[in-house]
Amino acid sequence: SCGIMAEYGKQWYQRRVREKLLALADVLEKKEAQLNEVLSASNLDATALTVVTRKLEDVLDSKNSAIKDLQYELARVCKAHNDLMRTYEAKLNMFGIPTEELGFRPLESTVGGQPLGQGPAGLVAAPN
Repeated sequence: SCGIMAEYGKQWYQRRVREKLLALADVLEKKEAQLNEVLSASNLDATALTVVTRKLEDVLDSKNSAIKDLQYELARVCKAHNDLMRTYEAKLNMFGIPTEELGFRPLESTVGGQPLGQGPAGLVAAPN
């Protein structure tokens, strides 16, 4: 029961991180469109436009870095979840309890539809 609750908690966390990533990508797209409209309507001189563009690129680089960090954290949490499920199944087998008797099949987590590696949970590769 406690293991099931932990699994649901991790799945909830994974869904929240994915939702945040999608929301950030949507906000970024809208902000870029708004900025392009403002820049085209402003008739800024070339120097001012260069400064604004450079600042925007800095902000975008910062946001992209935050997104990559969140993607890495999602991969790490998914990997930890999968490791926990493998350990749980191994313990059941060690005590002679078939996993089929659980009445459900625990879900394996993936990131972007791709399976995760077999290393320790803290040692996952950041998604591209």
